[in-house]
Amino acid sequence: MKKFFAVSILALGLAAGAPFVAPALADQYGGFQQFADAGSIKPFARDLGGILGSATFHSGRSLGFSGFDAGIRGGMQFRPDANDRILRNNAVHVFGLPWVQAEVGMPFKIDGFIRGISYQGLTIAGGGLRYGLLKTSDKPWAPQVLISGVGHSVVHQFFSASHFGASLVASMGVPSFTPYIGAGFDRTRVVVRSSTVDPSLDGTTVQTLESRFTAGMSLRPWPFFYVNLAAILVHGLPGAEGGLGLHF
Repeated sequence: MKKFFAVSILALGLAAGAPFVAPALADQYGGFQQFADAGSIKPFARDLGGILGSATFHSGRSLGFSGFDAGIRGGMQFRPDANDRILRNNAVHVFGLPWVQAEVGMPFKIDGFIRGISYQGLTIAGGGLRYGLLKTSDKPWAPQVLISGVGHSVVHQFFSASHFGASLVASMGVPSFTPYIGAGFDRTRVVVRSSTVDPSLDGTTVQTLESRFTAGMSLRPWPFFYVNLAAILVHGLPGAEGGLGLHF
């Protein structure tokens, strides 16, 4: 049984790490200056926003006062938007972002979390709050529901961005296995800092508002340790998210 759990966790860990490994093979966002034209900036903002809004939750249950959760997260999209020439012309196919995230439980069923990364020319800082809509219960398969909001600031040499996302999340299960679903939206604002294709675009701002849907599961084979995996649909395009961490 111990061997089975060890193999399972290794496999899940590799899967959860996929959002970090596959995109790391290329500089995903380095083609912005070279390929950003008037018709590609909004699709790029949609793609960036969907990734920024992913992997912010893995349960519909709040942490509870003095609870703590820390780990790594990752979100990936399986292909860029059809009109996102910034990524497509840079030979980017699967793309995504990793994060380090820390969460703390506060009174009144409120959780706070921060996240961030410096990755492939991007510096991202973010954080948010969650609020549990139902009373926390340890009863097996008791439903749990929360609302979650997250914001990010993104800086790159050739563009900057801000993001706000909100989600409604529901889950039920037992401590070792918890399926969850979520639905929400991502509002993303991108500012062009440099475009060699069309220098007149410098300073241009675009904004998008798109949907995001999530269905996944969280596994806890050992006390305090968990792995989560989920499928996502961001602005109509498929992707995945995952993470692993410690939960107290």
